[in-house]
Amino acid sequence: MIPKLATNAIAGWLFADLLLAFSIVVLGTQEPPPVPAPAASAEPTPSPTPTPAPTRQALQRRFVTVDLAVDANDAQRGGRASIAALKKALSRHPVLRGRTAGIVLTFGAEHSGGEKFAHAVNNLLARADSSLFRNVRTRDFQLIGASNGQLELQIYLFYDE
Repeated sequence: MIPKLATNAIAGWLFADLLLAFSIVVLGTQEPPPVPAPAASAEPTPSPTPTPAPTRQALQRRFVTVDLAVDANDAQRGGRASIAALKKALSRHPVLRGRTAGIVLTFGAEHSGGEKFAHAVNNLLARADSSLFRNVRTRDFQLIGASNGQLELQIYLFYDE
């Protein structure tokens, strides 16, 4: 047989459990004690001078697509004909005038390796337009389904300041 506990005994244990739970809640919600201030030094410490935050430029989401055909061998030699073709293709896009490119994705079609061809063209960009392509980052890709010498440049521009 299970002995019956008196109601007063059950009420006492219930009161003790509630008091313990209340104490835990109160202790958990208190802020930590303040950190003592450092001892005063004889010399005042100079406050650091704020440095200006670096200016950040943002790229536009939309890109300008420039399509052209270049002789792959001439581009890999850094030939003038390739640079002239780049200049002519860039001049057909008035939105590029006076702007700065941040990223250029170059897609090249060439039977021995479109990525090598695209890389060679990316090396010519600054010679084609030094103000547009100053400090530009480039990526080289293979252009699939196009004939030899075809290029597609996707130029991401910085917002105007």
